[in-house]
Amino acid sequence: MPTTSTVTVPSTSVPPTTAYLPPPCQTKLLQISAVGSGAAAGNVGKTILFTNLNKIACSLSGYPGVAALDLQGNQVAQAMRQLSGMVGGLHNNATTVPVVTLAPGQVASAEVEGTDNPVGTATSCTYYPLFLVTPPGETQSVTVSVSLAGSNISGFPGCSPISVNPVVPGSTGRLD
Repeated sequence: MPTTSTVTVPSTSVPPTTAYLPPPCQTKLLQISAVGSGAAAGNVGKTILFTNLNKIACSLSGYPGVAALDLQGNQVAQAMRQLSGMVGGLHNNATTVPVVTLAPGQVASAEVEGTDNPVGTATSCTYYPLFLVTPPGETQSVTVSVSLAGSNISGFPGCSPISVNPVVPGSTGRLD
């Protein structure tokens, strides 16, 4: 008959860590705007800013919803989610979308990217004058007008599908 032995391992108690995470930011308590633009190798970016207007801190994590609208306010394109792009997003091998805590008055941002080079035999591109932006985790949206600095064409170029990067701290739309 085989012998068995019992090993008793003393139990250990690890105190729970309590990390305070402010409540999610609500659309009605954010100022949402499209500012600045950047370009790299035919790629164009527009930074979406989220400013906390509340008297308490809140948090954002993930991707905002971004839909391109025509002048009549009709949705004509939906931004694909992309961890990083040529202009914005997460860089330096980052793989985890950050949780951004916004104190009152602080700003977070996300970059919307597209291209301004016609594809294939096309000689021109569609331009989107408006974005419909929904903060991560929210269902209420805000319409913002978009244009590119230094361009005589009104709107954001859509020569190829547009994309959006996750929300990051600060106003650059990029986390290095």
